[in-house]
Amino acid sequence: MKDMMRRIVGKAARPRVAKICFASRCGLVPLLCCCLLLAACLESRLPEGVVATVNSEPIYLRTVQALLDSRSAALGTLQRPSLENMKRQYGEALGTLIIHALVRQELERRQIPVAGATMEQAVALVRGDYGSGGLSKFLTDESLDEADWQALMRDHLAMLTFEKRVLLPGIQVRLDEVCAYYQEHQADFRLPETLDVCFVSGENREALDAFCASFPAGRKTPPETLLAQCLEVRADEVPPPWTKEVSALKPGTCLPARRRNGVWESVGLVERLKAHSLEMADAYPLIEHILQEQKKRAAFEQWLEGSLSRATVKVSPLLRDEVLTPPSARQDRQEEDEDEDGRSGMVDSSAGAEERFDAGAAGVDAGSVKPAGDAGADQPPRRNGAGGSGRR
Repeated sequence: MKDMMRRIVGKAARPRVAKICFASRCGLVPLLCCCLLLAACLESRLPEGVVATVNSEPIYLRTVQALLDSRSAALGTLQRPSLENMKRQYGEALGTLIIHALVRQELERRQIPVAGATMEQAVALVRGDYGSGGLSKFLTDESLDEADWQALMRDHLAMLTFEKRVLLPGIQVRLDEVCAYYQEHQADFRLPETLDVCFVSGENREALDAFCASFPAGRKTPPETLLAQCLEVRADEVPPPWTKEVSALKPGTCLPARRRNGVWESVGLVERLKAHSLEMADAYPLIEHILQEQKKRAAFEQWLEGSLSRATVKVSPLLRDEVLTPPSARQDRQEEDEDEDGRSGMVDSSAGAEERFDAGAAGVDAGSVKPAGDAGADQPPRRNGAGGSGRR
């Protein structure tokens, strides 16, 4: 029941709460744009291969490319490769790396290192996801140098360290704040009627009958010959073949076994949980977490504004406008580009292929970069599918 509460309440409250994963994961790029404008972000002639400096610390073009490539594996829809899209995405990535640099420097100033053991554990965890040699193959396929990938991992861990060691100690959530939030968002804590059910299947009819005979007491230790999944669902989430029968099923019983797709199947109902409101005592940890996330975001924004006001940030003229353009303006330009793409595609989808911008030759597939506002974009990739930037 607790899992169901967390899922429903978390889903209801999520739209009102922005996560504090900094930079691209919490929409801090607009604040970065404003602060850089106030801090007089300087156009400057920079060394070859350097696209920006933060208090004299260089940010290299290859690091920007690595960040874009690290996001490419999680892509969904692709955009038409164009110079405008590429500049926009490079500008967003550079903004993220400027924030990373400021956080690293703050941790160094406070003498708070990212522990080597923490880095080794994080890398080992990712390697374990991919299996023997899998991570190296993935990095090769994504045109990522392992040293660049580990630098991105260290930046991600630095963000987490900054949150834990710098932001959280100054954040407190008071009881009256929790009470006020609960009163204001009571509709979010209204839980619908749910069913505690077990879906069970197997090739052996006798084993399935034995499971149902001991149901619900034996549901937690099903025989190895059966696949049993017990969970809490709403009535409308029950699979169609069982919906009508489960609605009339008595708690503590199973439906008669039926054979489908070569296996025997049944559904058991543990209990029906009536619709009710979550009491504040049960909702307290959920609300506390929501308010803590809000306060972390505000604290980070305040720190970032102050840090940028004291920093000397120099950006290459090639990307300066993109870094200083708020995402809202970028979105407007992107929608205009997409409208133009749609109109040209209606005329002749095959015409003008020779005139398209060659993103692969330029170094990155602009359509395969996760926008900077997406959750989890700063974290080096775990195993989640194939993809690529086109940079080889």
